[in-house]
Amino acid sequence: MILEVPIVFVVFTVILSLITDAVLGEYPSRLHPVVLIGKSIEKLEGYFNKLKNQYLAGILFVVAVESIFVIILGLILGLSSHSTMILLVISVFLLKSTFSVKGMARHVTPIISALKANDLDSARESLAKVVRRPTAELPPELICSAAIETISEGLVDAFISPLFYFSLFGVIGAFFYRIANTFDSMIGYRDSRYLKFGKFASLLDTLLNYIPARISSFIIYTSSSVLRLKPASYDAPRAASSTASANAGWPMGSFSNCLGVRLEKKGEYVINDNYREPTISDIELSLKMYRYSSYIFVIIFVLPVLFFIYILLIP
Repeated sequence: MILEVPIVFVVFTVILSLITDAVLGEYPSRLHPVVLIGKSIEKLEGYFNKLKNQYLAGILFVVAVESIFVIILGLILGLSSHSTMILLVISVFLLKSTFSVKGMARHVTPIISALKANDLDSARESLAKVVRRPTAELPPELICSAAIETISEGLVDAFISPLFYFSLFGVIGAFFYRIANTFDSMIGYRDSRYLKFGKFASLLDTLLNYIPARISSFIIYTSSSVLRLKPASYDAPRAASSTASANAGWPMGSFSNCLGVRLEKKGEYVINDNYREPTISDIELSLKMYRYSSYIFVIIFVLPVLFFIYILLIP
């Protein structure tokens, strides 16, 4: 796709995808391509997990599913290329399904509402839908921390990374990333079942997020400047090193620095232990930073890269 359409088409694809997200939010589950991918992974897992060599089985599983969906997408886009309008509609539909801006607010707002109502049980239940950690006993400050961590990590996983790969490789690039990220969220665990089987999925997701995670730090600080927030620190690498993850610390540490709040996942990490505890208003501000950061990324990275590729590199 990237070599066969004009720059105007690609820019319109991005803009219309953002408008679609702002108006519709997430697609209904029955129409969402990523939900279909998740169901396919769930149904096919048993066939691959039976193999004796779990490391090899995990590699074959990821490669097979990625290949199947990439081929299908390539065929759909190829068959649609006879009509610019049809290709645009399909491209917008597919690209929008790989990222989310409005959807993040939909997931986090119930947590905020429950906390404002002092309903900790409801806040914990809503939080449990978006994080892997146990939430049953979390106090308000750790609920706030987990919500902010979710927002910051989501900026990379749910927006910057898919748009990063779209800008380089088109819709198929965005989808390749989204499939890899879905694999990681489903089998990239370090438990007895997935430690070996999900190793490749976890590694692939880490590699794909490596550059976007570091770009996110610059974007977050830029967003902070636009919002006229004075960061408590500009030392993003130090904050990022607080987590064992190669990537998650960059957006989380940057949010922590810009908001001046302490972030903690019990038993795993504490980011900026000397900062104040986060509050409900910090979650709300984090959602605003997420939205600003998303659009800033499109303006200062996605569009310039697209213009560079389509105008300067492609004859």
